[in-house]
Amino acid sequence: MATEDRTPRLPVRMCVRCQVTTETPVVVGVVHQNSGPGFAVYACHVCAAHYPPRQDVLSVLPPSRQAAGGQ
Repeated sequence: MATEDRTPRLPVRMCVRCQVTTETPVVVGVVHQNSGPGFAVYACHVCAAHYPPRQDVLSVLPPSRQAAGGQ
């Protein structure tokens, strides 16, 4: 089989809220674990509106000393 014959597979995930399989998943959360890899939590576009927007990790961190004009 030639590589040009392959069509890219769409991501298929199950919505965490309505349990319907969707081809257009939206990440609504990330679960971190102490041992082993974490995982992402997905929702369909309709249910994603019921979850708060994810916070940018860099906005939680204090500004660096260089950015604040420190030494």
